[in-house]
Amino acid sequence: MSTLVERRGRVEYARHDPAFGLVPLFRPVYRGRRPGGLTIEEARGDLQLKFNIWQALDSRDQSVLLATIALAGVLGRQELHAGNSHCRAKQLWQNLQPEDMAMMDQATVIKTTSYALLQAAGMADGKAEYDRLKECLERLSMVGCRVRKYGYDWSMRLLSYAETPERQLHIALNPRFAEALSGHHVYVSLVERRALHSDIAHVAHAWLSAWLRRGSSNCIRLDRLADKVWGPPSNSASTNRSRRERIRKALHEVDQLHGWQVKVEGRGVAAKANIKRRHESSQIDTV
Repeated sequence: MSTLVERRGRVEYARHDPAFGLVPLFRPVYRGRRPGGLTIEEARGDLQLKFNIWQALDSRDQSVLLATIALAGVLGRQELHAGNSHCRAKQLWQNLQPEDMAMMDQATVIKTTSYALLQAAGMADGKAEYDRLKECLERLSMVGCRVRKYGYDWSMRLLSYAETPERQLHIALNPRFAEALSGHHVYVSLVERRALHSDIAHVAHAWLSAWLRRGSSNCIRLDRLADKVWGPPSNSASTNRSRRERIRKALHEVDQLHGWQVKVEGRGVAAKANIKRRHESSQIDTV
């Protein structure tokens, strides 16, 4: 039986949590051994964010996460909390590993299929992609999130998931994403993302979508944007030059999108991008 998303076609956008969207958790596709045991910390005003990553995440993991958030916005979803009595719900909650203030929070559960998730993520549906999807979900489910602010201490996994005997996927998203679905959020267009060709452009576009609101303009140094894609600058000057050039090419891809205008000025460490987003996006308005 087809799901609602399979009947309606691909989802258009994800309502993303702005704080999470600005944390550089994802990298371009890894072709080789993935680093493990990573910790990423970010401060957003008085909000302290800490992520413990079991195995490094790349742009395909990001596509799966954004697709999951997008599906949560169009499919019926259920609340998940410590009081749920159904065995599968209890397992999903336990696998989120809530601690401290998160014990009193509530997550959201979506029911979908691997096929629908692959379609939303812009991935093919061959056997290799189904296997890759399982790997992505496993990596995402092993990411620990901790939020602290003025004595408030909250800890939970990014997501948890289970596959039923009927091959339906149940995915629990932690409350930060649940709140973004109806509260404070940023839009990440999956239509735009699917139009991009490089994994570097995917990572840059997702970060810029959280950084720059629709209808706004701003400028950013290419080196700073490179930090959001690859992490801290390399000790090698040639590596940093290469990253700068690859970011320039990724921004050229973003500039080709209907909702964006990008102009790069300067060279070397002084290079910067002036970026504008259209106030309205036809992809979003047609949902």
